[in-house]
Amino acid sequence: MAEKFVRVNVTLYRDMLKEVDSFAKKRHEDRSTAIRQLISAGLRERNKKEVVKAYRDNRITLREAAKLLSVDYWKVQDILAEEGIPISDLTESEVKSRMKKVKKDTF
Repeated sequence: MAEKFVRVNVTLYRDMLKEVDSFAKKRHEDRSTAIRQLISAGLRERNKKEVVKAYRDNRITLREAAKLLSVDYWKVQDILAEEGIPISDLTESEVKSRMKKVKKDTF
């Protein structure tokens, strides 16, 4: 079932409205569509920041972070890496050591 729109009135700064109109014009869209897209992008970004902070603070697991962001396990690792958040407490030398052991045991 399609979502229903609800009409709302918003007061914007004139410069902000110019930016919205410029955004819409570049994409050949109407103002309402542009505003919906910008709000949606802003909400996704805010949610991402909140989830990243929750993971950083050890309040959620990696899998919970993935679920909250509606992405797979691998994508959330990329997102956290972009934010400079380590996925593991292992040092680089510990990772290399374990990789050598796995290769030795496997081959």
